[in-house]
Amino acid sequence: RIRDMARLLFHELSKRTNSPIYNLLPDIVSQLSQLNLKQEVFREIMLFLLCFIKKDKQNEMLMEKLIQRFPKCTSINQKADLAYCIAQLKVNDKCIKCLNDTFKLYKDALFDEDVLKNFMSVVSKAKKNTKLDTKDALEELEAKFNEHAAAGMENVKASRKAVRAKKRAAKRVARKKEWEESDEEEELSEVEETETGEMEFDEENQPENRRTPSAVAEKAVGKRKSGRSSNRSRRGVRS
Repeated sequence: RIRDMARLLFHELSKRTNSPIYNLLPDIVSQLSQLNLKQEVFREIMLFLLCFIKKDKQNEMLMEKLIQRFPKCTSINQKADLAYCIAQLKVNDKCIKCLNDTFKLYKDALFDEDVLKNFMSVVSKAKKNTKLDTKDALEELEAKFNEHAAAGMENVKASRKAVRAKKRAAKRVARKKEWEESDEEEELSEVEETETGEMEFDEENQPENRRTPSAVAEKAVGKRKSGRSSNRSRRGVRS
């Protein structure tokens, strides 16, 4: 029911003379694209709304407005959505000129198969229109599409390769650091064990006058105890 009411609303808006749908469409496209809707849902909505754009002037201006939004996109999916909307518009000589003049704004997205397919559909649609006098411009545009699509794909592959190489290098550095820390810990442990062994050996073998106070005290206590026990045994014999 909500869907039917929305459709009815847009049908009523299309009857107004100030073209509210045309004025709102660029923002509608951007907002819906940012919602990350399923592709088929987004395209179904836009196909319905774009059918209200019937005047040539509106087609020309809307195409230019949509192309101007390419640099503002934050993902290739948003660019593909824009390209789809452009492909649904009617094509005339001014539209082809617009695509040529603004080529630098969307050329970086042509590596994407979906984006390229939609722009190519504009060219195919234009070729079928016998009224167009822009055959040379169309051929030039098609050649630029193919050229930048191939170059863009190579750049994407190179970029992905660089990212993978960077990750591998980071992992190697991390492993090397772990090994160095492990070696240092082993060396410290060996040094501590060696020092402990040397100290124990020195204490056992050093003369009485050079032994540590604690060692001398322990020995003296032992002698006193031994002396007391021997005295007791003598007393017992006398008695």
